[in-house]
Amino acid sequence: MKKAAGRRRMVVILYGKGGVGKTTVSSHLAAQYARDGRKVLLLGCDPKTDTSTRFLDGKKPPTMLDLVEGRLARRFSELLTRTPAGVDVMETGGPEPGVGCGGRGVATLCQFLEEHPRELSSYDAVVFDVLGDLVCGGFVAPLRFGKGNCVFIVSSEEPASLFAANNIARMTRRPYYDAASVGGVIFNLRRNDAPREHLVAFARRLRVGIVGALERDRTVMEAEERGMTALAYAPRSPAAKQFAEIAAAVERACLAKKAVKASPMTNDEFWAFVRRHRIASL
Repeated sequence: MKKAAGRRRMVVILYGKGGVGKTTVSSHLAAQYARDGRKVLLLGCDPKTDTSTRFLDGKKPPTMLDLVEGRLARRFSELLTRTPAGVDVMETGGPEPGVGCGGRGVATLCQFLEEHPRELSSYDAVVFDVLGDLVCGGFVAPLRFGKGNCVFIVSSEEPASLFAANNIARMTRRPYYDAASVGGVIFNLRRNDAPREHLVAFARRLRVGIVGALERDRTVMEAEERGMTALAYAPRSPAAKQFAEIAAAVERACLAKKAVKASPMTNDEFWAFVRRHRIASL
């Protein structure tokens, strides 16, 4: 697929607490943008190498670790995997548990992309699926290397997830990540009856928008069990509609001319916020 003519290029980076659903969101965004006719590159920045599972029927793609350890040359095409859904994917891979640093793989991937500007520029939608709570500087490499001008935070309604979201907002305020703009928060709910006023208050306190709130849907789990996105498994389902709406909202926020700088809380302010709004873990 050729790059869509006349479309502005999007670089979307998704961060959030481990297990909150970043990979589910990022893979569905990539799938929707491919369905919309964009040329899409999905970058899995997680040692689990699971970002591409919904596109490759459970097969393991080559990883940045394969390249670093000499099993691949430094050719863009060798690390790239083209999928039937029209989404091109790359995975960082990662070291064995207890050995090495997972963040180093992310930094190495960003360096690799810097070395291949022509290939990278052919994409008009680049989606980063990035692990974790940002305690490791390697995981913020997509920003430090100038890749990420639009950060989206994936969070549930639980305190630990909101704490991570606040930390991500704090990260984007650092001077050396000045190019980063916060596109908003995508809430991936643990409970569909979660009090929405808490979510609104949290986003308002950070001075960022709410991109949307994804409700739990059995269709998404059934699709995942089959190694598919909900868009491919049940394209007319409410779940597919939810993801299409989130993708459109992300695109609007990412392509907006005005950069949004978050106003995060200190740790003490955050826990005071949690107590004031009586937010509890499930």
